[in-house]
Amino acid sequence: MRKAVKLFGVLFTAAALFTACGKEKAAESTAKYPSKAVNVIVAYKAGGGTDVGARILISEAQKSFSQPFVIVNKPGADGEIGYTELLKAKPDGYTIGFINLPTFVSIPLQRKTNFKKEDAAAILNHVFDPGVLAVKADSKWQTLEDFIEDAKANPDKLTVSNNGTGASNHIGAAHFAYEAGVKITHVPFGGSTDMIAALRGNHVDATVAKIREVGNLVKNNEFRILATFTEKRLDNFSEVPTLKEKGYNVLFGSARALVAPKGTPDEIINILHNTFKTALEAPENIEKSNNSNLPLQYMSPEELTNYINEQELYIKEIVPKLGI
Repeated sequence: MRKAVKLFGVLFTAAALFTACGKEKAAESTAKYPSKAVNVIVAYKAGGGTDVGARILISEAQKSFSQPFVIVNKPGADGEIGYTELLKAKPDGYTIGFINLPTFVSIPLQRKTNFKKEDAAAILNHVFDPGVLAVKADSKWQTLEDFIEDAKANPDKLTVSNNGTGASNHIGAAHFAYEAGVKITHVPFGGSTDMIAALRGNHVDATVAKIREVGNLVKNNEFRILATFTEKRLDNFSEVPTLKEKGYNVLFGSARALVAPKGTPDEIINILHNTFKTALEAPENIEKSNNSNLPLQYMSPEELTNYINEQELYIKEIVPKLGI
């Protein structure tokens, strides 16, 4: 019996030493952070709204970060490919990435995926990009009323591009059609770049996009916005009515946020949060973001986590009604 007790004591001591050693190594690793380049995964094509905003923010954050940030574009499957690689990465602070909401929570609700929202550790929110309904500037639809009247007279005939089946713009377009009582044909693409190209090439009648994706095309008189999916009119496009003021209670936009894989040490999350919050608030970042029609909106890790949960609830309540 004494031998058994003694053996247990030896094993317990060894286990305690092993655990302590592991904690010391983890603490040492955290203390040295960053000691190499940090990969930043963008789950969409280069040139899209998420990518452009990421590059502006990263260039500013790089000024106060001792190791390189390396943007890695991983487009495909409406963001699922990039999100999966991001959230399955080692949680050591050397792989972080951008997520788009509500797409990030809508995909796992629609199909089996290798990630879930709980796999993400929030760093901060970067942008809130409001949705808009846009057509070509030479379109026959001068107003939202024109578009809705035509859609009612020709069910399923009007085509509207989006950034992927079940992705953010698709949900916004479907919610608008539901509230307006019209049937339109949704045309999905693998990202905003192709979605916009389809409208520019007259392959679709309209697009539901984010203001970042079409703002400059509107200013250059190539596109026209028929309505915004916002609570109030946008400052830079004050002549454009909101859906809400026209009687359609649809509020929609895309939050773009930075996250890390679950299990990333809190100390590293704090370093990254502070680095990117400083970059977000820098005058040069604000100026470049404004010039690119990127509406900045900071959320702390706690606020972002709550917002992710709220978006999941919205998808669970709304999407079943939309037939997506």
